[in-house]
Amino acid sequence: MQPVIDGQYFLMDRTLKSVSYYNASLTPDSICVYEVFRIERFKALFLNEHLKRLKNTLRIAEIKPHINVDRLPASLNMLFSANNIENGNVKLEFRSMPNGEMLFMAYFIETNYPDASTISEGIRCSLQFSERHHPEAKIYNPTVRNKADNIIEQQEVYETLLVNSENYLTEGSRSNLFFIKENELFTADESMVLSGIMRMQVIKTASKLGINIRYQAVNIDELIQMDAAFISGTTPRILPIQQVADKKFPVDTPIFLKLKEGLSKLIEEEIG
Repeated sequence: MQPVIDGQYFLMDRTLKSVSYYNASLTPDSICVYEVFRIERFKALFLNEHLKRLKNTLRIAEIKPHINVDRLPASLNMLFSANNIENGNVKLEFRSMPNGEMLFMAYFIETNYPDASTISEGIRCSLQFSERHHPEAKIYNPTVRNKADNIIEQQEVYETLLVNSENYLTEGSRSNLFFIKENELFTADESMVLSGIMRMQVIKTASKLGINIRYQAVNIDELIQMDAAFISGTTPRILPIQQVADKKFPVDTPIFLKLKEGLSKLIEEEIG
């Protein structure tokens, strides 16, 4: 499912254009490397980290960008000023066409942030037996995404959790996954997942709080042993999971609440 563009203007290569010229279609043989970051009170959160990951994804995809990623902040400031959107999500795309042509686009996307009840009551998740070929790279994968969208719609859940061929829960379809057990955090090793920018901030916060982290994916059979669970991501930030399939979790454990508070402080520092 392609995103709905927001605002009045988007960036195509180095030029601002009206959103009426935006074309979301992708040919089957095209490769789309992308990144999504959040604007809060007109401030781009963790932009340097997002651009660093974008460069890494381009390297993994063996795409040589026609625009210098290190010079993108100046162009993005032009996009921000033109749209004057205080809070929102921005998507960056490098599209590599079968004929060798390259296209860069940056635009605000329509985003639904979690409401107060979702934040306080937690989310329901379903299992999705899927694997990404390059989990460490943010490359558009319509097979996994479309399957996730269908499960989310049909089962009325917030997110799907990906399960690999060995029955390990690795990450969400568009988020990172954490479990809590006996005052420790469990999360899959970076070789198995996309290292999300908010995931990095959760880990940073946990380290500051002295919370031990085990880089170990949880097997389906081990779900019953976990005390709590939550996801992290650019849009949800950090959300407690109240239920995965038939397993229910508390949403107000002390470790989760400490992480949530610590993460909020870190984001406030980033906004300045």
